[in-house]
Amino acid sequence: MTGADGLSSAAGRDAWAGTWVGWDAAFGVALAAAAIVTAGADLPAGPRATALAALLGLGAWYASFGGRALRTERTGPAWVYLAGMIPLFLLAYAQLGAVGLLLFVLYPQAWALFKGTRPALVANVLLAAGVGLVTLLRWEYSPVSVLAQVGTSLGFSVAMGLWVTGIVRQSVSRKAVIAELEVTRAELAGVSREAGVLAERERLAREIHDTLAQGFTSVVMLLELAGSELDTDPAAARRRLATARDTARQNLAEARALVAALSPADLQEASLPQAIDRLVDRFGSETGLPVELTVSGTARALPANSEVVLLRSAQEALTNVRKHAGADRVAVMLYFGAEGTTLTVADDGTGFDPAAARAGYGLAGMRRRVEETGGTLTVRSGPGGTAVEVRC
Repeated sequence: MTGADGLSSAAGRDAWAGTWVGWDAAFGVALAAAAIVTAGADLPAGPRATALAALLGLGAWYASFGGRALRTERTGPAWVYLAGMIPLFLLAYAQLGAVGLLLFVLYPQAWALFKGTRPALVANVLLAAGVGLVTLLRWEYSPVSVLAQVGTSLGFSVAMGLWVTGIVRQSVSRKAVIAELEVTRAELAGVSREAGVLAERERLAREIHDTLAQGFTSVVMLLELAGSELDTDPAAARRRLATARDTARQNLAEARALVAALSPADLQEASLPQAIDRLVDRFGSETGLPVELTVSGTARALPANSEVVLLRSAQEALTNVRKHAGADRVAVMLYFGAEGTTLTVADDGTGFDPAAARAGYGLAGMRRRVEETGGTLTVRSGPGGTAVEVRC
């Protein structure tokens, strides 16, 4: 069977699977009880023997076809079992009415055999009709009485069958939903892993750009300057080489911190104002530009990610000044306010168009880094200079 009426899918079969042993046991107990009642009943030898033979045949028929019919999805074996079960039961019932106790097992057995509504209803009606006919013919009860008895038992069986089948359908539906959720969860986990990998790649790209790439740029610039001053100003060349050596060591420390996924090396050894002060000193030493750091407000420790963002933003802003600004002076301001901390890097250079500088890992990377911590980045630039402001 398929469709809304049946439960012949693999999930439906699984839902009934745990009940097979229970059906076998229930049928065996009911059949044994019927046989004991029959053996002890006040019956002539002939009817007693006939009833016992019918019950024995019913047990053998169940062992041959009933158990297998319960365990298969096909309806053919179920109908074959019913074709033998109903006559054998009615034969025993015709000899002794107490054998009717088997109906407590046979009615619901039909629902387990077909695992659906319409065929089970047909089987129940056939069994009830046979019981009613035998009762009328054998014991001559009034039709109204027989109809009431058979209708009550049939109604109870149908109500219980529909209820149990509804529970099974719910179980099948929930199992399907759970399976779909498991698949979706696995897919989401895969997507999440991919997103995490991409985010980590982007983070590493920003870290490399903001630390190693800028440091190497400084080292190259200092070495070039030292090379040009070796003959004309050996003392200045030595100072450049010393600064290049210090910058290379700082880059090495940053590389180790990056590999270990730690905070910047400067922040491991000092507070944020001290780390920015070191950065400003290196910038002035490397470029020769006048640069001043001003710290205002009540300095305090910030969340680690906020301190990293502010330090990296100062580093990127100063790198942009060195590369592009053509400035004569630079001012760095760090303000600890009640509603947040603000870093401003301002120069008096030529300025640029911020809208045209969104590619790469420079300002665009700085903006993403700031926004990831819930902060804001503001860039104001014109012919009079540039001011980069970061608030965290």
